[in-house]
Amino acid sequence: MMSRRCSLAITLLLILASIAGQAAETLTRGNQLSIDVAGDGRVVMDLAGDLWVVPQSGGDATRLTTGLSSAQRPRWSPDGLRVAYTAITDQKQGIWVHDTNDGKTRYLSQDARFDLHPTWHPGGQRLTYASDRTGRGFNLWEVDLSTGLHWRLSSRPGDETEPAWSADGRHLVYIHNAGDKWSLILRRHGEPEEVLVTGSERLSGPSWRPDGSLVTFWRESTTTTALDMVILSQPRLIRRYMDGEDFVRTPVSWLDKHRMLYTADGVIRQRLFNAWSSRSVPFRATLETTPDVVVEKRRRALPRRGEPDGEIVIHAARLFDGIGGGYQRDRDILIAGGRITAVEAHAERPGQIVIDMGDLAVLPGFVDVHARLPDTADERSGPLLLASGVTTLVADHPEAEHLNAVWSGKDLPGPRLLPASDWPVAAYASLADSMTPGLEALRNSRPARLIGFDGLVARRFTEPQTIDAGATTVVLGSRPNGLPAGIALHAELRALVAASLRPDQALRAAGVNSAATLGVDPTLGRVATGAVADLVFVDGDPLVDIDAALNVVAVVRNGRFFSVAGLIDRAQAQANVE
Repeated sequence: MMSRRCSLAITLLLILASIAGQAAETLTRGNQLSIDVAGDGRVVMDLAGDLWVVPQSGGDATRLTTGLSSAQRPRWSPDGLRVAYTAITDQKQGIWVHDTNDGKTRYLSQDARFDLHPTWHPGGQRLTYASDRTGRGFNLWEVDLSTGLHWRLSSRPGDETEPAWSADGRHLVYIHNAGDKWSLILRRHGEPEEVLVTGSERLSGPSWRPDGSLVTFWRESTTTTALDMVILSQPRLIRRYMDGEDFVRTPVSWLDKHRMLYTADGVIRQRLFNAWSSRSVPFRATLETTPDVVVEKRRRALPRRGEPDGEIVIHAARLFDGIGGGYQRDRDILIAGGRITAVEAHAERPGQIVIDMGDLAVLPGFVDVHARLPDTADERSGPLLLASGVTTLVADHPEAEHLNAVWSGKDLPGPRLLPASDWPVAAYASLADSMTPGLEALRNSRPARLIGFDGLVARRFTEPQTIDAGATTVVLGSRPNGLPAGIALHAELRALVAASLRPDQALRAAGVNSAATLGVDPTLGRVATGAVADLVFVDGDPLVDIDAALNVVAVVRNGRFFSVAGLIDRAQAQANVE
């Protein structure tokens, strides 16, 4: 099966990286474009995380939304006045409806579960969508826009997704996936459901021809993606319609029964139903660089506070410096105050304090560029978070300044806490959900028990995500996965490796890449001269098995050494005092 790119944060991250630092950028192509055509021929598309409208014949694209950063799969209402789409915004993932008349946006999803694939009922007052609100797989749901009432339409084992209504609003098709089996299901009004197509090849993007005579859908094999169609005659006929292009597997959009639009090779294409070729619908979208959509590329000074006097030396039998792909052997890390002054070959150092932790792997402290720190987090939370190896958090908290001051000291040490309002990051990867491998082991780990994570994890994707293994700009931020800080970062590390990154690439996402995004590179995320003395000692080989990154035995934070046992004792002692 062709590798599937992460359609949310990763795609956006690569787009933003290409336009950062420029006054404006005119795009004529897009990565994973999804489009829909209104009855008057206007095309709405998702590009660079926002929604744009393109005239029927092509030309300058008009921006419909600004600063969403994650809008996907837009769908016109039957009257062409509203657009439904999915997005993560205001810390909420789900389905939104944008009114083009007044510019107002309405949030339709009800809870923290993952909702996707909104489609309008032809009557214009209901939306059908897929949701995993039960936590046991995606079902089809519907919402009445006037009352806000939601109800479930399907409940098969596995996942039911990508609903599509016939033009008369009487019949529904959708995709069903159970294990390795994919099916296209037809639900005719008042009749039992019918399996139109089934097999091991992935199916997606069903769409009705306006006259109801056939349904098109994408079929993906190990070698190609093609648009097939089911002709709804008796008997049913399945025919290949087109292949040979780099298609985006979202539903084709019909202007009428003769003209369809789809996206391939980064552009919008229009094709007559009985034609052998298609033509491009060119567009020009001008992106202005504003703080809403572009990471500001400037060096920032990392606050220095609570740094100790004196010097220590860490002997690292195995050192991952956060930059290279393997270990450096038998290195000494010289630390004065809160900074690394040198990284040298191991030597006898009489008169100096040398800490030798045997064969433990030494890594840079983990950095989370956007974490969820509950308002209930207090001073004693710091040592428990630090015990997970997280030494820098970007998060909002009403007592952020106070906690950062306390956690920078020696009595109740914790991560460096940078307020998200002062250290915003426009784009980062967040892939962990209930399908992430190793999540149950993470839930039962000692750090999870200490931090207090015992809840359910939401499902956020229809299937495990993949990232191009050559990606070098991935940045880790854990807030969207909904887990508490510390545990959330380790869930993301596991998800990144499950998405085809090597363990060293995942560690760089929580290290030098995060530091660069925050503008504090080379201060954080590496073990090098001049860097902050934040280190993690791990039992195991995290460059082979990312799960080992959770086996934290000790940390150096701000130039001070702490064993995990000592951190736990500090937190428990503070709890007893209170």
